[in-house]
Amino acid sequence: MMCESKSMAKFEDLSDEIIISIIEYLSLEDFISIFGKLNTRLAYLIFDHPWTQHRLCLQTIDDNTLKKKLDFIDNIKLITRISSIKICPFSIYRSIDTFNKYKPLSNFVNLHALSLNNITLSEAESIFTDECLSKFNNLTHLCIIFSLVIEQNDYSHRLESLISKILLRPSLRHCIIRTPQCLEFSQLQSSSFVEYLKIDYCSFQSLYTLFEFTPYLRHLTATIAIISEVKKQQISIPPVLTSIKLELCMPLYDELTNFLEKFSKLQKLNIITYSIIEPLKYTSSWFKLITEYLPALTQFKRKSNVALENIASYIEPFHWPNGWELKEYRTPNGSNYSRITIVNTRY
Repeated sequence: MMCESKSMAKFEDLSDEIIISIIEYLSLEDFISIFGKLNTRLAYLIFDHPWTQHRLCLQTIDDNTLKKKLDFIDNIKLITRISSIKICPFSIYRSIDTFNKYKPLSNFVNLHALSLNNITLSEAESIFTDECLSKFNNLTHLCIIFSLVIEQNDYSHRLESLISKILLRPSLRHCIIRTPQCLEFSQLQSSSFVEYLKIDYCSFQSLYTLFEFTPYLRHLTATIAIISEVKKQQISIPPVLTSIKLELCMPLYDELTNFLEKFSKLQKLNIITYSIIEPLKYTSSWFKLITEYLPALTQFKRKSNVALENIASYIEPFHWPNGWELKEYRTPNGSNYSRITIVNTRY
């Protein structure tokens, strides 16, 4: 007992700021089990201090345990102090659906970050209603990873409609979307305020469509997994877009070159092709592309599978003049290949 009192005394010697940062990384159950009955100061820091926010992370959890956890949060009146929710359900539990039916996410009005993994389209539609979205005035970060199950009943149209509705939330700045099929952004009709966007999967044409409605986009990460004919049209490029990361699932080097030529203000470029082998003729063309079309680029990163006998000839063309510094990293990938990472930085 004496030891507990001494530990508590030492803990209370910490500043409010440090204690609040500890609270944010402990679950409420853990915090209360560690410190037992809260004194006046700690109770104020947890329940009433304007800086205190709480994170809720739910992974493999059965329905009864989930409901008990939500009841606990409700009973101590902390629903409005939850700033981050992450739900990663195991396949046999539909935790997202149970959560939203038992304690609708719209009740968490001070939510800043929301992450939903393995969510079905129907579950997402039941959460992101117009009424719910209207209450997410503080939501700046969203990660939504859809189940691989493609439902019947006009799945594509429903998915596009939902994504459009989400991207148009005025508060949203950082968004990660993973879908089981290519997004086309066909239902975007007004501008989004999103600044960081990561999407799987899409085509170059769907990115051009996206750009028309994302004037504030600064960083784009996308997996290109489908070939589509690029329409001959005036293409609008977000003026503040300075960083692009693309992963190619198929050999689309000509299309990639045509795409990148349009980004004269680009500062960082990362190209990944783990699943395909890059022909050596394209390796030597990167410097020419950057010199002619990407004058503002300061960092170029390239990841690719390379046959062991071709590593030297693959790396050689990345030794660039005019202030570029090369770093390379190798990771064995089977008996005949290595994953090569090239990082070229301009000083």
